[in-house]
Amino acid sequence: MKLYVLKVSTVLMSALLSSGYGIAQEAPETMDASSHSKVLATSSPSNSMGSEAVRPFLRAGVDLHVGLNGAGFDVAAPVAGKFNVRAGADFLTVSSSFQEQGADVEADLRFRSGHASLDWFPFGGRFRLSPQVVFANNNRVQATALIPAGSTITLNGQDYTSSTTDPLHGAGLIDFRKVSPGFTIGFGNIVHPQKGHFSIPVEIGFYYVGQPRLAVNFSGSACDPTQPPAIGCQSVSQDADFQHDLAAFIARNNNNLSYASFFPVLSLGVGYSF
Repeated sequence: MKLYVLKVSTVLMSALLSSGYGIAQEAPETMDASSHSKVLATSSPSNSMGSEAVRPFLRAGVDLHVGLNGAGFDVAAPVAGKFNVRAGADFLTVSSSFQEQGADVEADLRFRSGHASLDWFPFGGRFRLSPQVVFANNNRVQATALIPAGSTITLNGQDYTSSTTDPLHGAGLIDFRKVSPGFTIGFGNIVHPQKGHFSIPVEIGFYYVGQPRLAVNFSGSACDPTQPPAIGCQSVSQDADFQHDLAAFIARNNNNLSYASFFPVLSLGVGYSF
């Protein structure tokens, strides 16, 4: 009996080993798991899109533009799929000489400012919305005036005649706050990855500068036109009536300048991306 059981056991083991049962059951599972992991690795969305998801400052672009704020430039770079950061500056100088109420006036308009924007392209194309900050704002209007001897000026409804021996000289300044918020809309992406190297950016909008400030100073002597020059002239720095009327003139014109609290932005340029 023992010999019979031993023979049966030997035959059964031989049959199992020769059939490869253990290998046939384990190998496919191992291969399927390996193949599955490889498929996942190659088809994973994070791997296939990761190279394009966020690549800040991968590209850069510049533009030169002209507009209401003068001539300027911008430098831009992408920070996300539909967002660029952009910074630049604008410059403008205009000088003029003219006569106003008998005074010889020289005026200088000077714009000097920098700006930084976050450009959002909501549709992924060239149309953009751009909140911005204008900084280092050195925009100002300066003027000097010489009132010829014997000429008359009017301040707050009162007439003053420029002295023949010490004519009146005036100096005025309008300046603005140094940092201002703004908002623009535009067309053109100077760092668009699929639209070639060149672009024509257009921008329109505004920035808020607050209440402009007017400052006016006079030197020299003013005369009361109803009095003889010998007794009716004195230095404006010591003339209380003149200083009162000058302060009223400044206050009234500061109030009139409230319309200038918003500065327009309008520009057209040519951009190039690297």
